[in-house]
Amino acid sequence: MIPKRIFLLSMLFVASSVKFGWAQQLQSRTPEELGVRSQPLVEMSRWVRGQNLDIRSMVLLRRGDIALEWYPADISRAHHHDVFSVTKSVVATLVGIAIKDGKLTGTDTDLQSLFPEAMLAETDPSKGAVTIGDLLTMRSGFPCARGNMPSGPKKELFDQIHRAPDRTKLILRLPMNENRERPFVYGNAEPQLVAAILERAYEQTVDKVANEGLFAPLDFKNHQWKFPDSTGTLPGGYGLRLRALDMAKLGQLYLQRGTWRAEQLLATHWVHRATADQTGTGYGYYWWTKLGDGSAYAARGVRGQLIYVDPVHEMVFVMTAELSQDKIRPTQNRLLGFLDNAITEHSSLPDNPNGFARLRDELNLAATYTPERVR
Repeated sequence: MIPKRIFLLSMLFVASSVKFGWAQQLQSRTPEELGVRSQPLVEMSRWVRGQNLDIRSMVLLRRGDIALEWYPADISRAHHHDVFSVTKSVVATLVGIAIKDGKLTGTDTDLQSLFPEAMLAETDPSKGAVTIGDLLTMRSGFPCARGNMPSGPKKELFDQIHRAPDRTKLILRLPMNENRERPFVYGNAEPQLVAAILERAYEQTVDKVANEGLFAPLDFKNHQWKFPDSTGTLPGGYGLRLRALDMAKLGQLYLQRGTWRAEQLLATHWVHRATADQTGTGYGYYWWTKLGDGSAYAARGVRGQLIYVDPVHEMVFVMTAELSQDKIRPTQNRLLGFLDNAITEHSSLPDNPNGFARLRDELNLAATYTPERVR
């Protein structure tokens, strides 16, 4: 087995002749080869260590290649992370693939036609009229279920759904909110139904749907989808464990408007709709939108999981972490600030051997870094 520090350094030295967008080898290159300054990356890593932040990985892609791969002690590229609500963005991607492949007719399909045995038209017509699009934008009118709260009705409902032997049946029987305008309310009931819809469309579990339609084409490795209910249905809003590099590939797929290795996995119009504000609150199809200068978008999970896509700068940034709620946004904003200083408008920069040497030395230090909280 190659020691992690040697592996990190060797990956940084690999040069690539791959042009952006098609061969998708995701080769590691020096930052300057990709128009990225090394020094702000050094400062970013030093800041993480200096703040004693429990960050588990950071990956920066620029124009389809790797400008930075950062891992602390005891974590490597092979490690998969609990990505929490980033699972939702994967599920939305699978809906786009299902529509392209003809497994689903579109986002206007309603629950009455998808779950006819529930007899929603007779028991609650408003519930039966809820569409896939309503579920994807969190405007369904189902009560809110949230797992990342210490207590209260939202946490209690989340726990009830999670423990249910048949989560789909339980959710379909929940009373709807009284507000018939159905405003955006972020929760986990909707993606659970979307996962069940995908399983019905493909007649197999959602992890197998993901393996065949998304993970295999993007060459994901060491992934896991946890917490099936008694029927075998997996959660649609959480439960995935992914490598940081594979999270970056998902962002790159969207950056390339659904194309991977010259194959259109997602329709271009789906990528646009999924990452556009569908709710007036900065939310698309399980993606947070209108970030940065207004064109960036992100998949987010509790404790600091992030896939940040910046089309203007042709950049994807990923982090996995175990951060307290109060530290997540300040930390992510600071890291993106370092990247703002690092990314240039140039396709490449002059060689910077001294700057790259400093980055190499900092990555060596990072590979021995363990936050005090987890020692």
